[in-house]
Amino acid sequence: MGNDLRIRNAAGMLLFAEVIEAGGMSEAARRLGLSKSAVSRQLAELERRLGAQLLRRTTRRMSLTEIGELFYARCQRVAEEAEEAERSVGDMQAEPRGEIRLAAPMSFGHLHVAPRLPAFLERHPKVRVHVDLTDRVIDLVREKFDLAIRVSGSLPESTLVQRKLCSLRLVLCASPDYLRRHGTPRTPEDLREHNCLGYQSPPARWTFARGRPVATSGNLSIDNGDGLRRVALLGLGIVQLPTFLVGPDLQAGRLVPLLARQADRVGAAWALYPASRHPAPKVRALIDHLAAEFGPEPAWDAWLRDARPKRRANPASRSSRNAKLDDA
Repeated sequence: MGNDLRIRNAAGMLLFAEVIEAGGMSEAARRLGLSKSAVSRQLAELERRLGAQLLRRTTRRMSLTEIGELFYARCQRVAEEAEEAERSVGDMQAEPRGEIRLAAPMSFGHLHVAPRLPAFLERHPKVRVHVDLTDRVIDLVREKFDLAIRVSGSLPESTLVQRKLCSLRLVLCASPDYLRRHGTPRTPEDLREHNCLGYQSPPARWTFARGRPVATSGNLSIDNGDGLRRVALLGLGIVQLPTFLVGPDLQAGRLVPLLARQADRVGAAWALYPASRHPAPKVRALIDHLAAEFGPEPAWDAWLRDARPKRRANPASRSSRNAKLDDA
């Protein structure tokens, strides 16, 4: 049975149920906003498709045939299920509920997404969240995920809806111990003389805000940011990592930012979900929650506020303020 035929049969069943509930075609036509002739024509088409007479019609009244009685019982169930489905959709639109399948990168998801889910679930007790922490690119539609978070400088063209959650910075850094032993690079070219630890072997060419990429070398590569952070803290070499991994270390002085004006690169954490005119309330609520939690300046970049030079007070203005206090 083709889709068009299924749709016509379902519509016919709902129309037939309405005619019986209304007690006649005239009242059913009024309720449905149709003409009586349109209702009569559709009922006749339904009987033709079924190959059976459902109603006995006279000039004054109509009644159900035996087959019509059986068919009406089925139509009632269809009408009730349609009403229940409509109520369910209304409930889903009114309040977030149901399961969210969420995919997030391993490190970012472990450090920053998972700890923010308990507050979301407390606020929305009818929602369940299943999280898949993976660094592979998820096919949301084929794998039936509701939402994915991706960390990237920019995203390729896609049919997915994209929303920026927060900015992310990539910073060059090393431990104070490493810098005491090997010196501090002053220019990107100086990195050629240092042990640069990367995600792949040999380390990739590191790019900077200004100038050409620099080919680096090092004696260790790890395909995981957490691993690179740990060996950097032990003083093995220089790393280029996102501040969502090393922000607390920079704040505490365990790592030192290098070539800040040249090496800083800005990307973003993005929320992606399949295109839809009206995303499910549960998905929209989780995206709003994460965006609010991360904020325009995420907590892991608190070290930046301390690193910014403080504005020195103008001596003249300070003198004038003191004079006003003396006059007071």
